[in-house]
Amino acid sequence: MTLPQGLFLAGFTVVTLAVIAFAGVVLVSARRVDGGSFPTWALLGRIARSREERAEVARWAFYAHRISGFGIFAFLCLHVVDVSLYAFSPPLYDSVHVLYGSAPMRVFECALLLAICFHTLNGLRLLAVDLADLGIAASVRLLGAVTVVTVVLGVAGSIVIMRPVLS
Repeated sequence: MTLPQGLFLAGFTVVTLAVIAFAGVVLVSARRVDGGSFPTWALLGRIARSREERAEVARWAFYAHRISGFGIFAFLCLHVVDVSLYAFSPPLYDSVHVLYGSAPMRVFECALLLAICFHTLNGLRLLAVDLADLGIAASVRLLGAVTVVTVVLGVAGSIVIMRPVLS
């Protein structure tokens, strides 16, 4: 491993830890402010229940939107730094970008793709809810659609991303 690759991995580790810490802060704050439990598999079963419990799903979508937004921004900053290496030295840029072909980085890219898909689609859902003045039931139905489309796009994109490693 070259020094630039090591520095990139150190930066990547710092950014990843920052995103994990931010997610922890959001979840602890959610528990303190909302008093609700952390999301569990039982939450999925409550989606079909009362309006109040469906609103709980929208609240967790809000937290996921905050976490995904912070994660996307953090990794975008790191990406700007590593792409700017090209201005200084194309061989240096090439040596760092070799890492993107590794299996762990490709798995990370799959997670980043899911975060981008969710954040984008949920943002569009929020716009639709605000602009069309949709109620809770319609908002939850749209959230279900956002979740399904995110999973479908994420799995399809992940297959493309992981294909070179798996073949």
